[in-house]
Amino acid sequence: MTAPHPSPPPTPPQAAPLSPVPPGIRAVDGNRAALTLLLVQNVVSAVLIARGVPLGTALLGAFALVVLVGLTLFRDVIDTLRRDTRWRTPPAWGTALAAFVLAFLASRAFVVAVVALFPSAADSVPQFLSRGADLWALLLAAGVLIPFAEEVAFRGLLMRGHERAAGFTVAALTSTAVFALAHGAPASVAGILPLAYVLARVAQHTGSLWNSVIIHALNNTLAVGLGAFVAGRLPSDTAQATDLLQNPALKVPVALGSLLFGSVVLVVLHLWLTPRPDPQERSAPGPWLSAALVAVALFGLLAALATLPVFTQWASELRGALR
Repeated sequence: MTAPHPSPPPTPPQAAPLSPVPPGIRAVDGNRAALTLLLVQNVVSAVLIARGVPLGTALLGAFALVVLVGLTLFRDVIDTLRRDTRWRTPPAWGTALAAFVLAFLASRAFVVAVVALFPSAADSVPQFLSRGADLWALLLAAGVLIPFAEEVAFRGLLMRGHERAAGFTVAALTSTAVFALAHGAPASVAGILPLAYVLARVAQHTGSLWNSVIIHALNNTLAVGLGAFVAGRLPSDTAQATDLLQNPALKVPVALGSLLFGSVVLVVLHLWLTPRPDPQERSAPGPWLSAALVAVALFGLLAALATLPVFTQWASELRGALR
């Protein structure tokens, strides 16, 4: 009688292979893309407007050149974004609309707080006004096309690169700060800050860049549409409103109340729009600060300084001397 053969030891279960992290965007490339968009968009539109081109048409021309430069200088990086899940995930319209309403309220509350404390800050806010056929060009450019380009540059490239280097929180804060600063005028920066943070968080929460595009386009279209609607319908004499805001008994409570309201709404949005897990986060740890990012911040700071009375007066005197 033969002895039974010993049974082979059990094979340990093999670990499931890790899914490879898809190639991502470098932080420095996102910084360069954002800086390039700002320079091309602002310089081209300013040159066209100085030559008498209507605002809407000038912005359309700037957008066309932004696309041309982007596809030429950043073709590989944009192609990487096209393969990213943020680009391929469809929008969540309900989330986008709800986030837009809350972000709009927080944004306007912050603007009221700044204008209540510094009434002259309202004069430095750029007005996107046009009339006739150019109004439709303005609605298309400022309301849809430019928001799309800015979302690709700031939330698609810059923020995605910062997420890979430093994680969700740092990326949301850095993209918010530089995007708001790039708008220059202090009242504009105050209004853009909560909106920009929501744009960052909604992309991280839903995993779709298209939700940021929707919110940004809704905000700009509403601003341009309201500006066109009220133009010429409001009294030109704003002395009473200015006196009301300059009343020390009212301006501080109004500012604090507006700031408190906007902050509460922003906290609600922050708690709601939590980022969902993403293999790209911290997949390439490293520095996210570069000369291009510093240049974007300096661009905004210089634009803000240019709105101060001493600089506007100097510019007016310089124009008079050149005539």
